[in-house]
Amino acid sequence: MRRGGSPTPDARETRVTDVVHPAITDPAVRAHLARLAAQAGTIPSGATDAEGDDTARVAELRANPSWVRLADDEIIESIDVDADGLALRLYRPRAGHRGTLVFAHGGGWVAGTLDNNDALCRALAAATGTQVLSVDYRLAPEHPFPAGLDDLDRALRFAADGAGGLVDPALLGVAGHSAGGNLAAALALRSREGRAPGIRCQVLLCPVLDAPEPDRPSYRAHTENLPLTAKGMQWYWGLYVPDGTAPVEAAPLRAAELGGSAPAVIVAASVDPLSDEAEEYAGRLTASGVPAEFVRREGVPHLFLVFPSTPARDEVLAQIAPAVRSAFA
Repeated sequence: MRRGGSPTPDARETRVTDVVHPAITDPAVRAHLARLAAQAGTIPSGATDAEGDDTARVAELRANPSWVRLADDEIIESIDVDADGLALRLYRPRAGHRGTLVFAHGGGWVAGTLDNNDALCRALAAATGTQVLSVDYRLAPEHPFPAGLDDLDRALRFAADGAGGLVDPALLGVAGHSAGGNLAAALALRSREGRAPGIRCQVLLCPVLDAPEPDRPSYRAHTENLPLTAKGMQWYWGLYVPDGTAPVEAAPLRAAELGGSAPAVIVAASVDPLSDEAEEYAGRLTASGVPAEFVRREGVPHLFLVFPSTPARDEVLAQIAPAVRSAFA
């Protein structure tokens, strides 16, 4: 304790650790959340549970991103690309690569830029030995469903045309994190139906795969003190699909059948409202004869893959890397 009675930073961090959800047991992830809570007084969440003006909340979310773009490094180089007005960033392993994943960042469909998942894209490219082509898609509420999906489709078509010689059009996949995982899964369905270029795999990282279902066990269990809560997910969905419907291209889990889809790699965090739907989607793919590797990481919340490098992130990416490399073999 400092003179005057104010707590030291370490003491303050210890106290706010109490607001970290008890199911978050991963030490490094828990410590990171405690540091964020010490700064903000609560666990930061893109969509708060408080009622308020949506326009103001979206503006605040976009003005205060929780990510930092890293400089080019000795492992991964990045190349900014313009695809007829659509901004893209290509991450290329300097040691060589095989295949390209067209990638959609997270942000609840309402926030995020090419910097949003910069560190994750670099780590994904390094772990898998693939190129990652990140897409700066349009955001809700100004551009609701299906604008972001259509932009990802445009990027896949650009890649299928060779992306100006940067991409092998025969070795393509889709990938995404959180809301971006939703876009990737929906684009994989278009590809299966012949309405988008062919792909060899879909990599879905903590994806949204259905409209919010408050009665799902993972929704009931995760209502507060988390980077993503059940009510927060409902808020994001309402901005992305404002008419209150759940079309299949916004809720891929509701597709009548999934046979013929590209092989999938699906990652879920155990302390996440979305964990049940991710596991259900993996099960449905497998039951339909589609190879699907499902990785559920215990003791971590939604967004753990975009936290500063932690053993949890690096171990999960190493775990899924063989399946991604196999898809492009």
